[in-house]
Amino acid sequence: MRQLNYKHPFSKQRGVTMIEVLISIFLMAIIGLGSAFIAARTAVIHRDQNVHLHTISQMRNQLESSQCITAGTKTITVASTNINLDCTYTEGSYTVAADGSGGGIASTNTGEIKVKSPALKVQNNTNNNVFVPIPADIKPY
Repeated sequence: MRQLNYKHPFSKQRGVTMIEVLISIFLMAIIGLGSAFIAARTAVIHRDQNVHLHTISQMRNQLESSQCITAGTKTITVASTNINLDCTYTEGSYTVAADGSGGGIASTNTGEIKVKSPALKVQNNTNNNVFVPIPADIKPY
């Protein structure tokens, strides 16, 4: 019986597969680090948005429950941190004139109505801006 001397066609490429595997591991590591960085940034942005929305909700609650009756500083608690708010009042004048078309109150007199509306604003304090990334200002107009 005759023995065949068979050589694999890739027998002279020893170590090439190892280099290919190392390159693929390196590329996967770069992709993994990039996606971890993106996930971390997304988590920070999501946390900041949640804190900001909670701050806006607390400010709306202050305005709706008439906590801002007088001008001054109000305090709300967001993420177990006290945040100081400036409560101010703006006054607007509106001229009212009724026409005689009969579609409502008919009058020949014109009058002026003065309306005061409260506004809340997060104070520019360096300690508070750490927890409130976007300074908020709520006005009813």
